[in-house]
Amino acid sequence: MKSLLFSFLVIFALAFGQNWVGPYQLTDNSADDINPSVCQEWVVGDMTWLVWQTNRNGNWDIYSKSCSFYNGNGWGSEIPVCVDSADDVNPVVVSMNDAVDHPSFWCFWERMTSPVSGSILGSYITFRDVWSEPVEIGRTLHSPDESSFPSAIAIRGQNGDTIWVAWVNHDTGGYSIEYAFNPNPYNPRDSWYGPFIAVATSSPICHVRIGRGRLPFGGQACPVLTWEQENNIFYSWYMDGSWTRPQEVAPSPALDQNPEIISYHPLYQIGPWITWESMRDGDTAIYGTAMDTFSIGRRWCQTAGAGVNLSPCGTPAFYTTENFIEPRMVVWTTDRNGNFDIYSSGLLPSEDNWVDTNPAMDINPALTTIGVTQNWCVWQSNRNGNWDIFGSYIYATGMTENGRQKIENFGLRSPVFGHFEGPGVLLNASGQKVAILQPGVNKFGLGSGVYFLLLDKWQKCVKILMVK
Repeated sequence: MKSLLFSFLVIFALAFGQNWVGPYQLTDNSADDINPSVCQEWVVGDMTWLVWQTNRNGNWDIYSKSCSFYNGNGWGSEIPVCVDSADDVNPVVVSMNDAVDHPSFWCFWERMTSPVSGSILGSYITFRDVWSEPVEIGRTLHSPDESSFPSAIAIRGQNGDTIWVAWVNHDTGGYSIEYAFNPNPYNPRDSWYGPFIAVATSSPICHVRIGRGRLPFGGQACPVLTWEQENNIFYSWYMDGSWTRPQEVAPSPALDQNPEIISYHPLYQIGPWITWESMRDGDTAIYGTAMDTFSIGRRWCQTAGAGVNLSPCGTPAFYTTENFIEPRMVVWTTDRNGNFDIYSSGLLPSEDNWVDTNPAMDINPALTTIGVTQNWCVWQSNRNGNWDIFGSYIYATGMTENGRQKIENFGLRSPVFGHFEGPGVLLNASGQKVAILQPGVNKFGLGSGVYFLLLDKWQKCVKILMVK
């Protein structure tokens, strides 16, 4: 017998969660902890992971810690991902399964076997376990002053998740974006396909990122790539088993660099976005695409003349008020205060909202959305004389009960009976439609997981359901 643990109606207002809380020091040792990464996506469940690279053992290793949704600082203890004699660098982490009671994740990184060659490695963890033995996903080549910088995303489908990993290579034949995927990510070793080549060119390629898009006309989720090439930003979609011809993002003669993908939003069913650094206004500002096209570039760093703004990253966010422009959050570094600090934009679209203004150097931010409404930003800071990882959080929305919509007798047993003033749509945690609900009595069964009930076409009223 499945029972509904809890359910509540939520409408969100800007009266709550205006300011970032923290920072909290997340690592504390005499070594350098750098290059933090969190699940840069909308994690519906109540857990995310932080991974970073550290030289505490005399060479670069990968460490991690988990964070549970909590009214405050929910970070746990450190857990090594990979500790050995090789240099392991530039980790990324992705949420493969964000089920409430059994979340699981993949971490990927680059192992440097020489100044110009190495491997892309991956490791898998399920909550309460330890990271699996690393598996080699692909090989890397590049010049001594470059890196392959792996990027990863989970594409969720009706029959399970597929993990996609992309990275850049450089040899005597030119530059290429390589990728591999695993349609059975619960089998860490034997289910990888690739590596394959998505893009090949003689022009320098850097800062490759892969994210979750959606096929046109309401199609299923699919991977999308973005990268920097000759001071412009390009993208490509994975459609019908191949990558589309590269196209430029919001073309401009200005200098455009360091793109990041904000993945398709499964609840609002819009996106994805690409954000990047641009000098098209005469300063170095943060830009992003419109939520319905990559051909338009909009200034996301709203404060004009506010110094140099660099290294943007973002995540889908959960806004149901009428005051937001787009359901996303973005953070970046800025030197507007005389040193590099962390700022954000999203909840208050007309303002830049500071995350951290400590007089130390704060760089390399990463951002996640956890437990539907909590944004965590992490970054590296040298405020203690060496590099440590810090983090702050903000609730993207406030919550009040909505008396306009009426829900009765929902979730008392399975199959579930519900009476709605509807119509409405029931979505699973991946944003896929489970049922179309009509006014009156509806009957359906729910498996374990997190569900969302949208009760009007503007999605201003959302019922969050956790079922075991």
